Amino acid sequence: VLTMAAVQVAALCVAGALLCAALRAQKPEMAMVCALATGLAALMGCLDGLSGAVQAVQTLSGRSGLPEDSTQVLIRATGVALLSDFAAQLCRDAGESALAGRVELAGRVTLLTLAAPLLIGLTAQLTSLLPAS
Repeated sequence: VLTMAAVQVAALCVAGALLCAALRAQKPEMAMVCALATGLAALMGCLDGLSGAVQAVQTLSGRSGLPEDSTQVLIRATGVALLSDFAAQLCRDAGESALAGRVELAGRVTLLTLAAPLLIGLTAQLTSLLPAS
């Protein structure tokens, strides 16, 4: 089922790219709208796969005994990475590479913020294993 969704998204994007190329010569603003609409439709086509992946991560986490807050951080971080990448690509498609870079920077900062509590906990555990000096 997911393989078929990937094929459908790929076909949608190729059709959208061809339509955008045809529109670009006559109506560049419509080509941009077409690209945005195609991108959003492709994103919507991926949502079922994303929800399945989230459920799989939660199942594996429950079986492994990982704390639920660690799993939530992983899921949020994945969402931030995917969303910032998608937004940066849209900015590049619009010819705004500087804005794309800012979106990517914001995504990295957000990922670091999400990971900080895990890193602090990991550091505390590692230092507790070291012999007292």
